[in-house]
Amino acid sequence: MLINRKLIWGLILLVIIVNGIGVFEPLLRNDDPVLYANIAKHMAVSGDWIGLFSAGQPWLDKPHFPFWISAFSFKIFGINAFAYFLPGYLFHLLGAYYTYRLAKLLYNAEVGLIALLIYLSSVHLMLSGSFDVRAEAYLLGQIMPACYYWLLYDRSSSWKPLVLASFFTALAMMTKGLFVVVTIFSGLVFTWIYTKQYARIISPKWLLAYALSLLFILPELICLYLQFDAQPATMVFGHKNISGLSWYFWGSQFGRFFNSGPIVNTHGNPLFFVHTYLWAFLPWSLVFIAASYMAIRHFKANTAVDKAKLVYLLASFWLTFIMFSATKFQLDHYTNIIMPFAAILCASYLNRKFELKRIAQFQFGLSGLILLLNIGITLYLFNSSWLILFALVPGSLLIWMFKPQQFSYLERSLVFPSLAISAFFGLALLVNFAICRTYDVGYNLAAQINAKPLAQTYDLHTGWLPLEFYTQGQFSHVENGADLPSTGAYYVAMKQAAWQNNQYQLNLQQFALETTFCGNTIDRVIPYYADKNQLATHLECFVVVKHVNKIK
Repeated sequence: MLINRKLIWGLILLVIIVNGIGVFEPLLRNDDPVLYANIAKHMAVSGDWIGLFSAGQPWLDKPHFPFWISAFSFKIFGINAFAYFLPGYLFHLLGAYYTYRLAKLLYNAEVGLIALLIYLSSVHLMLSGSFDVRAEAYLLGQIMPACYYWLLYDRSSSWKPLVLASFFTALAMMTKGLFVVVTIFSGLVFTWIYTKQYARIISPKWLLAYALSLLFILPELICLYLQFDAQPATMVFGHKNISGLSWYFWGSQFGRFFNSGPIVNTHGNPLFFVHTYLWAFLPWSLVFIAASYMAIRHFKANTAVDKAKLVYLLASFWLTFIMFSATKFQLDHYTNIIMPFAAILCASYLNRKFELKRIAQFQFGLSGLILLLNIGITLYLFNSSWLILFALVPGSLLIWMFKPQQFSYLERSLVFPSLAISAFFGLALLVNFAICRTYDVGYNLAAQINAKPLAQTYDLHTGWLPLEFYTQGQFSHVENGADLPSTGAYYVAMKQAAWQNNQYQLNLQQFALETTFCGNTIDRVIPYYADKNQLATHLECFVVVKHVNKIK
């Protein structure tokens, strides 16, 4: 073992700890994580484990598995952000573990260790694994074990890898849909094609594997049938007679890909994921580019076995990448699921010692730029004393570690960026906790409501998802004032302007102003944060009013 194992394991532990802090962050912003948390909250509170509901309405966009796990976590830990983040973080770590095992299976333990570190310290995987948990966090812990066990099954035909691979494949399909089979099977299929083993694709052995994977998704199909197919009057996507099964097998993903499903999008840039990947896979973007280039350039010089490994990794990554680029539906986190294959490719490249001096120099320079960015953000947003934690300490470590006699070029290529990105992620945690929490309307309105006597709360077009998640007691969405009860005590959250103008035609004699809060989304706060006067002009104010039968 040429690499210092203790050093790399120390870095891995550091990144895991820094990343793990994110599960203790509040759940903020009007984004998918809060939406999913609200759906899981409804499931846990109502006891309905079959139907998916958002804002009180049937919801048909994602399969059930992440919501089942989140709801189960709520049952154990209560309705809070930690309970939502924790399962995603554990699946994220499971994906890391099987990235290591897959790399070790393909190459050796050293490559596995390097791949593990790259996986854990990639900026977008760090985000998705802690305080920005979406379906992708779960997928990482499903796709990677599925790939690992399918490779074992391909080599041995034993029952254990067959059952485990089918199980994890089914979990992935119950998390995101059928398209995940492209990522799971593309490496194997292209390897068979490259090695001219075409018959394997439809051999009885593999037909059994496909059938078992589909068998395991029966819980998902039953739930979709019961909520939608068995209840044709259910309104979803603005229409009735929507088949949940049809949506699952076609509309959810193939329909989106071909823009023929119930959800369509007319925008999309074929180069979106090209420039997205440059920052999403930091600090390993250049290493991946170099690894891909060298893999293709020197492909013929490899042994037949090594060629097959490269075909597996390149196909697993690029086929999914190209398909995502071709569709009109493009979000930066979509390609998280293929980053483990990029990590293994990078690890294999680094382990072969190609141009390591130049790579080490570049990674050192990149690490310095990341620390300079940390300095700029810290000085702009916070007290300069935070520089000690996010810039000076990691910077000093980088300078100390630059001693040629102490660390190899390979170790420098790994150590510098891992430390820098850990500091950057720590700063991101601070921004989320200190700034996003301070100005998040839903989070703060809910806190103020919860401090008052418990009563029903109605959301009258605030648009803030954290309000529903954090508000205790009964919570409902209403479209206008006429939908509110005429008697009883309850709270109503709405925009201050709507309250002042009586936009919803409330009987003002029956309502009293309880509290006011002004905030906004992070993109409307950060640019003006240093100038509080200017910031105030970019904040939007909301109110909570209480309904009483008679104002004394």
